[in-house]
Parts: sequence; C-alpha cells; structure tokens
Amino acid sequence: MKKSLVYFLFQLFLMMELFFLKEKFGYLICCIAYVILASSAESRTLSGEEIMKRVDKNRIYEKIEYNGKMTVKKGDKARVKLMHVYAEGTDKALIEFTNPEDKGTKYLKLSNELWMYFPDAEDVIKISGHMFRESMMGSDFSYEDAMENEELLNKYSVEVLGSETVNDRDCYVLELITKDKKITYAKRKLWVDKENFVVLKTQLFALSGKLLKEAVMEDVKKYDDRYFVTKLTMMNKLIKDSATVFEMTDINFGVDIPDGTFSKRSLGR
Repeated sequence: MKKSLVYFLFQLFLMMELFFLKEKFGYLICCIAYVILASSAESRTLSGEEIMKRVDKNRIYEKIEYNGKMTVKKGDKARVKLMHVYAEGTDKALIEFTNPEDKGTKYLKLSNELWMYFPDAEDVIKISGHMFRESMMGSDFSYEDAMENEELLNKYSVEVLGSETVNDRDCYVLELITKDKKITYAKRKLWVDKENFVVLKTQLFALSGKLLKEAVMEDVKKYDDRYFVTKLTMMNKLIKDSATVFEMTDINFGVDIPDGTFSKRSLGR
C-alpha cells in the first residue's frame, strides 16, 4: 500500500512536470513566433508611396510659428538674415525679417501669389511666374523653395532605388519624377531615414538631368509624434562655394495665428 502511494505520487509529480514543461516551451515557441513575425513585418520592403506618406506626415503642418536664421555664404564671406515666420497649410505664409539690415521687409504668400513689402520704399511688389525661381534675399533658396509646404506625392511619382548610409543612418534612396513638366525640379533624389522617416539629404535636378541644388539636413528634433528638420544647408551646384545654412528655433505647431496676419493690409503695419 505504501509502495502504491509512492508510485502514485511519483506519477502525479511526473505529469505535473510534463505539463509545466509543455506550458513553458509552448510560451517560448509563441515568443519565438512573435519575434519572427515582427521581424518579417519590419523588414518588409515598403513601397515608395508608403515611405513618402510617412515623410510627408513629418513635413506637413497645419499651422506653425518659428524664428529663423539664414546664414548666406559666398566664398569666405557670410551674411546673416533673421526672421519671424507664420504659416498655415499650403496656401498662407508670412515672413518678416528682423535683422537690422532688412528689418521690416516682409513676404506674404497667398495661394500661388507672393507679395514683398519694402519698408524704405513703403512699396508692395508682386512676385509671379518665373520670378518664384529667383534667389530669396541672395540665398541659395528660391522663393519657391522657401514657401514649399505641399505633399510631394501630389507632384511626383516615386520609386525606391535601394539603401545607403547618410551620417551613419540607414536610409531608403528614393527617386521622384515630376508629373508636370512645368515644375522647376523635374527630378528629386531623397535619402530617407529608415527609423524616423526624415529626409536627410536631397538632390534637385532640372528636366535635362543637370543637378541644380543639394540640401543636407543637420539637425532633427522630435515634437510630439513628429520628427522635424530644424537645421539644413542648401547648396547651389551651379555656383562655386555657395551655401546657405537655415536654422529654426522656438517652433510652435498648431499655434493660434492672429486674425489678419495673412492679408496685404498687414504688410505695412
């Protein structure tokens, strides 16, 4: 009887041990399967459209206010421009320069129109057509570059060329081809950070295929769920030793913009 009891207890212990091992390794197998599935999902090649949607989610804003600093370098000479900026969507922006040399000079964007105000002359000038492609305040940015806040997928088709490294960051390399031959940059080549989907480098090409400009992003900050470039250098590849460094500080997304900010009447205030 005593022997039977011992045998029974042994069998019970063995069954419990087997159950424990089954549960333990079953959980382990689930964990391994989860890791494999997660890894395969992460490593799945994203389409160009999927990548650009994530890029534009970082780039595009509804409203923004910030202070800007533009350092224009020509050879061994440099000039600094300071500005205060309001922008709303893709159609409205107001730039007011605050450095002593240009104090009071303003740019107002209303849809596809751009207006300039010069306080010394108390005059308002409209910029249109090919003038959008001209240099803004002698910098390597055109008026068009400075005012751009539109989803690139609206203007370009996109193809993934491969992967490369920029500043020790793994990047997707994308080629964007214009849908409209009248657009200034017929082709763009982008290096997009694979982790945060910020463009770290851009090359801008003419319809002929000639490289016109190159931009390198130098500082990226996180604002809530958005990664945003706050410092970049634009280089005009047609002009030797020409570069402009643009920096943004005191950035405020979703700001309440005062009524009347985006009106021609506000330019002379």
